Amino acid sequence: MKQIGFIGLGTMGRPMALNILNAGYPLRVYNRTKSKMEPLMAAGAQVADSCREAATGADVVITMVSDSADVQDVVLGADGALAGCHKGAVIIDMSTISPSVASEIAVACDEKGVKFLDAPVTGGETGAINATLSIMVGGDADTLESVQSVLAVVGDKITYMGLNGSGQSAKLCNQVICALNILAVSEGLAMGEAAGLDTSKLLEAVRGGAAGSWILDNLAPKMIARDWAPGFRVTLQQKDVRLALEAAAQHLLPLFGTSAAHQVMRVAEAKGWGDEGTQAIIKAVKAIADRL
Repeated sequence: MKQIGFIGLGTMGRPMALNILNAGYPLRVYNRTKSKMEPLMAAGAQVADSCREAATGADVVITMVSDSADVQDVVLGADGALAGCHKGAVIIDMSTISPSVASEIAVACDEKGVKFLDAPVTGGETGAINATLSIMVGGDADTLESVQSVLAVVGDKITYMGLNGSGQSAKLCNQVICALNILAVSEGLAMGEAAGLDTSKLLEAVRGGAAGSWILDNLAPKMIARDWAPGFRVTLQQKDVRLALEAAAQHLLPLFGTSAAHQVMRVAEAKGWGDEGTQAIIKAVKAIADRL
């Protein structure tokens, strides 16, 4: 089986790496915070001291980190994954980053004889744990075919979007829709609470109709229960919306609703809720109305 290197063992990366390991793939992992490698080591993975070491000898290297600069560092840095890759290896970045940065990294990899796919995911921590992520892929179609079996271990829906950068563009579209949906659910529940309604009953009344959505099913119960534990942090959602607005600006495309969601998330960050789950956006909605 293909030797896999995996870099980035956060909320999403850790369960994804465990699923790869449990599928029987030889796995070597790296994370800057060493303690996050311990569960993988206990499960049988090898651990590396650098991104370069994680990539050495690997047929496929997966990166799952926070932002564009982080991917540039772990892939293109002096001790990055590309420095350890052999010709013909495939680097798959499953982070959410700028489409233009993904394209730039693909060019750098190609110059070294290494293939690059941008393959961001959606489905949250639950999807990462259950291997039900939806994966949007940009890059060479034949390269995707060669690693399809690896990606199938972490996600149950793999969609080829086009050339490098296309996967990231698709993910930003997804994040626009998610951000507006989170804001919509937050405002709807805040309105119900202000009107004196039992919000649990309100949720049951609307979730089976036209207002139904993944956000309503998965985040609304947490909002009602005041459960702010992160499945996906406000700061990361905010970063993704920022990237979406930057990409939209390149196309001279106004995104009025997305801009509003961006500002509400800014309130959440200013209140100190950035590391809470995106369901905490309802607190920002109520804070603006002074209804906390």
